[in-house]
Amino acid sequence: MIPVPLMLTLALLSATAPFATDMYLPVLPHIAGEFGVEQAVAQFTLTGFFVGMAFGQLLIGPVSDVVGRRRLLLWSAGLALVASVLAALAPGIGVLILARILQGLGGGACNVLARSVVPDLLSGSAAAKTFSVLMAIGGIAPAIAPVIGGLLAEPVGWRGIFWTLTGLHAVQLLLAFLLVPETGGKAERTGGLVRTVAGNYLTVVRMPLVWGFLLAMAFGFGALFSYISASSFVLQTVYGFSPAHYSLLFAINALGMLVATTINSRLVTRFGAVTMLRAGLLLCVGGGLILTVAALADAPWYLIVACILLATSPVGFIMGNATALATGIRRELAGSISAVMGFVQSLLGGIVSPLMGLGSQPTHTMAFGILTCGIIAAAAGFGATSRLAREAG
Repeated sequence: MIPVPLMLTLALLSATAPFATDMYLPVLPHIAGEFGVEQAVAQFTLTGFFVGMAFGQLLIGPVSDVVGRRRLLLWSAGLALVASVLAALAPGIGVLILARILQGLGGGACNVLARSVVPDLLSGSAAAKTFSVLMAIGGIAPAIAPVIGGLLAEPVGWRGIFWTLTGLHAVQLLLAFLLVPETGGKAERTGGLVRTVAGNYLTVVRMPLVWGFLLAMAFGFGALFSYISASSFVLQTVYGFSPAHYSLLFAINALGMLVATTINSRLVTRFGAVTMLRAGLLLCVGGGLILTVAALADAPWYLIVACILLATSPVGFIMGNATALATGIRRELAGSISAVMGFVQSLLGGIVSPLMGLGSQPTHTMAFGILTCGIIAAAAGFGATSRLAREAG
């Protein structure tokens, strides 16, 4: 098992996205007002972050397979820190969008490098358990980030929130410097760095098993993100909750995933990552089906919230186990595999988000999104685990 201080550090490095997005969502209208732009233009500060995060993972992951993780991790955390300072001081919306892209690049690189350290040090059920613990700890971030943002919005404003994020990135950089060892750098180098990285990517994308677990993880996340994207419209517009009450319900659902990842970390060493992944996929589809029926029946808010909890919590069984199984296929290419997984996950999140705004019934759209993503994840995950069993036999 990875030492607890290192585990907490890796979890914090992996939690950049929820802190850097959920904390400042309450102040987006203030940003638009201060710079005199439309709300849609202010939304590009969110889009820019996810674009940067996607490419940060895609670029840095495979390079770390060749040159090692630690040095790249320190540079990436430093970039996120500088970008956050730039965002806090931004004189205009263009500079703020640029700062968010750079913050996403640094945060995405930190995310993929932190995830890649685990298969460098562990394998099998031990790696799956560690990923589950990481996601359990990281699951606290989406629960507390909107609450922190809501509390800070009035007294310090949006610039104060970015100064708070600057402090977070400074802590990430310090802990990475003190606690994260050098790992990775085990992939065979064939010619120059660019040629080696391209060859590693080509190897990864030609592996059907990787794609099976990747799609299970990505669409499991898609089910969760369908809820995240539509939740404010469903709970505030449809059911009339205030922002404060919405934040509380959002936190409760985030804690549901935290409980699931905690349970998974305790059971995975006994039953194995494959069994726990399959259980999570079945529960996600079942919960999505129940939620869809409840939505079509115009169920009261408390039943909808309970069904959302039932449908999204099993993602805590899916993501850690799928990641461990994928990165364990070729441990020396863990950075490349993690990079592709992170890129597809971020890309899918960018696709799901606008789709959740379609239709005149937000609750129906959300339920269909969760169910559809759950079904695709289950098809990919069961296909991959069956293939893995055949190859092992």
